[in-house]
Amino acid sequence: MALRVDYIAKETGNNLIRNPSLTIATVLTVALSLSLLGAALLLQRGVDGLNTRFKDDIEFIVWVQPDAAQEQIDLVQRSLDESSSVSDYRFVNREETFTEFREFWADSPEVIDAVGPDELPTSFRVVPVVPDLALVQALGSEFEDLPGVLKVDFASEYIKQLNDFTNVASRVMIGAAIASALASSMLMYNTIRTALFARRREVEVMRLVGASNTFIRIPFMLEGLMQGLFGAAFSVLSVFALNRALRGLIEKTDFQLLDSFALPSGDLWQISIWLLVAGTLIGFIGSGIAVSRYLDA
Repeated sequence: MALRVDYIAKETGNNLIRNPSLTIATVLTVALSLSLLGAALLLQRGVDGLNTRFKDDIEFIVWVQPDAAQEQIDLVQRSLDESSSVSDYRFVNREETFTEFREFWADSPEVIDAVGPDELPTSFRVVPVVPDLALVQALGSEFEDLPGVLKVDFASEYIKQLNDFTNVASRVMIGAAIASALASSMLMYNTIRTALFARRREVEVMRLVGASNTFIRIPFMLEGLMQGLFGAAFSVLSVFALNRALRGLIEKTDFQLLDSFALPSGDLWQISIWLLVAGTLIGFIGSGIAVSRYLDA
């Protein structure tokens, strides 16, 4: 029996509106699973961008005791000048440190009121010649025992902590997305089986007049595919909304370290394509299994 586009389109549309509650539930479940997947991809792209940003600019901070003598500060500066492993450095005085302190605790005025500029340490922000984590830590350790040095902080440690946190969060969201995707497939499976059962007499008549299994299968598989695409479209909207919210939060707090988590439109569209492909596969596979099991029964 020849395939007719108008027949397939009509039957697919009828199938979608025949069981509206099941269709809506399936679309929403697909949207939830793919939104979690999209959030995980968004987070992972942000981590990759953060790593790329700091790959060639790994620095460490030499904190100087608040009561350090000027001779001790000069000794640290001479050591930096004489080190062949130091590419550049910048001295941050108490006023600059206090400005950073106020920006960081902007939402806690009671903390700002409790600390004065004279109580904060000065520091040297150091950029090494070779941006290798192990070499940077070895270089920074050379300054820890100098007189007047409070401690040495490595930017790599904070990046590693942030990476660890985001990787765990990403894995949790991907796990939840997989579980939701399985639930979506099962719900889609039951939706298609219900539609087939409701039209079982029509399907039997089609078989009697010579309709092939492919002819019978296509409208139902397109129904599942459309449900997956609708769910994927909602997930794409949620990813764009999440990215916009992140961008607004970063701009509001002026926390430039997290700039890479607000993705440009090119990266968002790449993620969107993956979500649409995933939604198509969920719908196609779930409905295909349901139709095949019914027709083979």
